[in-house]
Amino acid sequence: PGHRDAPVASVAHRWRMLQLACAADARLVPDDREIRRAQRLARPSWTVETLEEIRGELPGEPLVWVIGSDAYRGLMTWHRWTEVLALTHLVVLRRPGAPLELPEALATLTAERRVAALPDLPAGNVLVLDLPMRPVSSTAVRAALAAGAPTGDLLPADVSTYITDHHLYGARSDPGSIT
Repeated sequence: PGHRDAPVASVAHRWRMLQLACAADARLVPDDREIRRAQRLARPSWTVETLEEIRGELPGEPLVWVIGSDAYRGLMTWHRWTEVLALTHLVVLRRPGAPLELPEALATLTAERRVAALPDLPAGNVLVLDLPMRPVSSTAVRAALAAGAPTGDLLPADVSTYITDHHLYGARSDPGSIT
């Protein structure tokens, strides 16, 4: 993303890990359009461009972008962020016990667009869900890998193996224990 620090792992490694993570569930289909766009244009690929492209492929269909509450708090740093809700609904997944503390402009937008259930409309609403998720962030997983701590069930086995085999995030040892 253009609004965040550069990731530790290369695009190719992150793409492969996504493919491995999705392989176990046929309903999950990785999409490399943002990678291709960034390479073609030699600049960041913006979410709003991806949403415009998908909206063009699915005119009039409900589109839902699922995002974690930590990323949602930073929505105002996104390129053309004010256009996102014209293209999709946002489902915000809140970490267990974490308050949804938002900057004022985003709090106002959320209050105006927040719904208890998504209507059968193409876009425009915000649904905040408190799901029984593990209170673990990608930052914490990377830190555990770098420290050689066990990651147990935090990562799919194939992803753990890939990380270890490619020495990503400081990982070492075998993927079962990553010690």
